[in-house]
Amino acid sequence: MNILERPDITHEKLQEIVENAFNGLKTFNIIKSSVEMGVFDNLKDPITYEELSQRLEIEPVFSYYILEALAKIGLIEKENNFYQNSGLSQLYLDSNSNYDRSSCIVSLQENADLWNNLSDTLKGDISKKEELFFPFIIQVMAEDCISGELQDTVEIIASYDEFMNSKTLLDLAGGHGMYSIALSKANPNISCHVFDLAPVTVETEKYIQKYGADVKTIPGNFYQDDLKGPYDMIFSSYNPGGKNPKIAKKVYNSLNMGGLFVNKQYFPEDENQTLADVLDNLEWNFANFEKSMKASTRYSFKGDLSFQEYLAYLEDMGFEIMDVHHVDHLNPSFGTKSRNKLIISKKVS
Repeated sequence: MNILERPDITHEKLQEIVENAFNGLKTFNIIKSSVEMGVFDNLKDPITYEELSQRLEIEPVFSYYILEALAKIGLIEKENNFYQNSGLSQLYLDSNSNYDRSSCIVSLQENADLWNNLSDTLKGDISKKEELFFPFIIQVMAEDCISGELQDTVEIIASYDEFMNSKTLLDLAGGHGMYSIALSKANPNISCHVFDLAPVTVETEKYIQKYGADVKTIPGNFYQDDLKGPYDMIFSSYNPGGKNPKIAKKVYNSLNMGGLFVNKQYFPEDENQTLADVLDNLEWNFANFEKSMKASTRYSFKGDLSFQEYLAYLEDMGFEIMDVHHVDHLNPSFGTKSRNKLIISKKVS
């Protein structure tokens, strides 16, 4: 090799790719650590970096550059030598805000650790999870939905006379129960019940109490147990059986004639078209949902039907497909942006 001979392709493009990726990692850690240390809770009013360093007990130089970085990102504002939350941070990163998303951010650390040790992860040292959502995950999902998706979903459902005339509703695998709580507010005459695993309903009760809602819980496993009923409406959102024909049959059997089945799910389409799709599918396989038989494509489980197959199955059973709405949003719990479909169907035969 001639040491004076230049390579045919410059390294700069590669370095740009690597540096952009690495800067993303640095930025995530600054935001997450700022949440954990209470930076945003201390920036409700203007403050200097010296004052913040004293409050957080960190070196002033660290305080200065953290605040400067957050200002560059747009999460805080700087005027003269004083720093303060931006409107975005005050709404979503203040722990006392009704729309605080701190847990959503901190929850990403688990997957970040798996990415940071990707060689071990790919060799089988993966995160072991079941379909049982532990208290922290329930909190993350509750924080996520209250930031807009819940309101969009309830607004759509409330536009149907069938919902407003319903007297009973089952929230299937309802987790935090926020949808039942909101739907009970939209229709005060409806009796809502959240059906989920027993340890999950313990968490559901906390949200019911927090929002002062008249909502009941039903402990159970929808794979094994009968849903009982009949109900005037059954609602489902992102549960592992949401595209499974056996669960759909249980829903049909538990609905009154003329009852609504409202199902919000992610149906994979045109996968692997973007880098984000590929990364999300890879990350989905880091976790192992053994009991619910997770499939290899994000948000999917073995036995799931495709979107068109699912619609056809519902119609064959006796449902009329009234509408399909799109409720797209950023979902920190299960990936980046999910393309969801809210299926409104009615039992007609």
